[in-house]
This record gives sequence, structure tokens and C-alpha cells, in this order.
Amino acid sequence: MSIIAQHINNIKLIDGHEHLIPQKDRQKMNSDFFDLLHYLQSDLITAGIDSAFFDKKKNQMSDREKAAVFLKYWVKTKNTTYAQMLRWAVEDIYGMKDWTVDGICHLNEQVKQASQDPLLYHKILKEKAGIDLAFTLIFTTKVDFELFRPVMWTDHVFKLRTLQEIINLEKEADMTIYELDDLVSAMDTLIERYVNEGMVATKIGAAYWRTLAVEKPTKEAAAQAFNKIKANHLGEWIPQEEAKPLQDYMIHRVIQASIKHELPIQIHTGHQEPSVSGNGNILTHSQVTDLIPLLLEYSQAKFVLLHGGYPYYNEYLSIVKNFPNAYADLTWCYILSPTATKQMLMQMIEMVPQSKILGFGGDYSQVEGTYAHAKLARRILTEALTAKVELGDMTVKEACEFANHVLRNNLIELYQLELDPISLEKEENDV
Repeated sequence: MSIIAQHINNIKLIDGHEHLIPQKDRQKMNSDFFDLLHYLQSDLITAGIDSAFFDKKKNQMSDREKAAVFLKYWVKTKNTTYAQMLRWAVEDIYGMKDWTVDGICHLNEQVKQASQDPLLYHKILKEKAGIDLAFTLIFTTKVDFELFRPVMWTDHVFKLRTLQEIINLEKEADMTIYELDDLVSAMDTLIERYVNEGMVATKIGAAYWRTLAVEKPTKEAAAQAFNKIKANHLGEWIPQEEAKPLQDYMIHRVIQASIKHELPIQIHTGHQEPSVSGNGNILTHSQVTDLIPLLLEYSQAKFVLLHGGYPYYNEYLSIVKNFPNAYADLTWCYILSPTATKQMLMQMIEMVPQSKILGFGGDYSQVEGTYAHAKLARRILTEALTAKVELGDMTVKEACEFANHVLRNNLIELYQLELDPISLEKEENDV
């Protein structure tokens, strides 16, 4: 193993983006093999499997029947990186070798048994994946703070088109929302509560359901949309084009509140997950260039642009190079395409200050996927840095320093974590 590979494999990662449910919820769900599919589910659907297969309420098949259907479509999808991650996870963690109906059924029981292990997350995240801390987005701040820090979606405070959505906010904020100013107060109340409960960043996921382009509406225009929603007592939706001034107005308020609390703002850019968007969203809504007006207006904000903007990563690289308030985040990227991500890393090394790059986020719902993704990320980063050293663009020491920054130190600084950064000098002194 090369010096660079050994060094990267030894780094205790800060994982900047996950969707890992609490351990107790996994125990309650009695998660099985089919719950581990996650991203592969998307490839299985695009290969032709009926999406109802993944609906636990509708799918009444026995485990053997489900295994047979899975294997039919596994043959069609096992070339993809999503499939490779599943293979790595179950082969490395559970010793899976028998990709038959019997083998899947045996593996299914192994995963169920593991789901009841109260130490499962610690074993996989800390011991096997080498992850020191992970950020997870699961609609709650009630997480195991030994392993996680919460990031909270804010879409529900601006994704407003019905009266019921406002009523839901009233219940969560424990206040009555009569006017637009009350809506802003409810948002402020919720964000302050999340901060007090340990939130380390806000999240805007609007690209999944609308354009990232945010205009600067007047308060009057936002209030007009708000009042239309408030008048709809029979559950009617107002059209998206009428709701957009209110949504844009509230996105500005979320950014301003994030600045006030010194919170980075994670924003989804680029590729969309079909299990979330139902293959029905418009990819061009997620173009990172639509964020430029916000980047220009809020110089004090810290915008974490998720997923490398893929497939718009050349524009993405120009933006994170030019804007001091924009950070490059490679969450999800490695499993979308290791080849594209390696190329992106090579260009990032050439273009972007290393202090502005966040190198890993597993983005999985189950820890087995996170383990496999971390394994792949270490490999791809090693390959990119080794290539740069072989080209004479970096020394081995510089490559290792780069890895320290992007896999750990940058996240500690950006998210103000009370964890120790690493340095080559400290490592040498500890030897």
C-alpha cells in the first residue's frame, strides 16, 4: 500500500451528509436486506422493476418471492456503482457469497439480526468505516450525539401552497400564524429551537420540487400569496407560480436566520434521486448557476453546495472557485460516478482552494451503505492524489495534507465542531 493510500485509510472521517435513522428506529423497523437497497432501488426501477415492489404495505410477497424478483433485476443492474456499493456492503460486513434465492434469504435473516444489535452503528461507522462523526438529516434533532450531529431541512417553512401546511407549522412552532410576519416569527422560533437542540447546519432541498432560482419579491407580493393560501379553507392548492413570491421571500428569511446563528446552509444541487423525486422532477431546476444572485447578495453566508452540482460540475467548479462564501461538497458524488468524481477532484485540486472542499458524505439511509461509500471515497481520493503526485503537481506530503483538510479539518472549522483536527506534524510527533 502506498504512503498516500495508507494515510487516507487512517483518517478518521467527518461525514458531512447522511440520512441515517436512529438505531432504535432501525430496531423497531426490524430492517432487512431489502431495506439496504436504497440507491440501487433507483437503478432497479429504471431497469423495469415495478416500484410497488418497494412499498411494504402493498408488497405481500414472501421473502423467497422477493428474493427471486430482486435477482431477476439484479442481473440487469449489477454493473452500476449503486449495485457495487450493495455488494461491497453485504460481502464485507455479512460475508455474503451466495447470490441465489437461498443466499438472499440467509442474508435477509443476518441483516434482521444485526438490526437488533444496539452497537451496530458504532461497529460499522466508528470501527469499520473509520467515521468519527456524521451529520444526519432525518427531520429531528434527537440523535445519538456520540455518533451524529443533526442538520435540519427548512423546506417546510417555505414550501407553502395549502392552508394545511401553515397549520402544520403552527403546531410545530406552537404559535398562531395570522399574517406573513407571524410566519417569519414561526420560522425564527423553529431555527432557534433547532440550534439549541444541536443543529449544525440548515438544509434547502428545493431543487427536488422547484427551480433553485430565487428572486427578490417585495413583502407585499409575498403577503398577497400568503393571504391567498390563508383564504383556502377547503384544502385547495394555489398554483406554484402564485406561491413562488412567498417561497422566495421565506428562502431569503431562512438564509438571514442562518447567518444570524452562524450556520452553514446546505443546498441540494444537480442530480436528483428518483426514489425522492419519482423520476418526475426537472433536472435543469437544479442548476447551480441559478444560485448566483443569492451568492452575490449574502456574502456573510456559508453556502455548502452539495453533490458537486453533477452533471453541471464545470459551472459548479467556477462558482466555488470564485465565491468565498461557496463551499464544494462531494456528498453522493463517488457513487454517482467514481470516474466523474475522480475527474472533478483533479480539477478541484487545480482550481479550488483546499480549505473550501468537503470531501465526503455518505448520503445513505442505512449504515451498511455508508461503509461502502466511505471505502470507495478513500480509494478515489487516493487515485486522484496519486495521479497528481506522479504528474509532479504535488508532493506526497502535500497530497496527505490535502486529504487531511478535505476529509476532516475543513468540516471541523466550517461547522465549528469540538473535535481535534489532524496535521502531519502532529502525526509525526505521535509516532
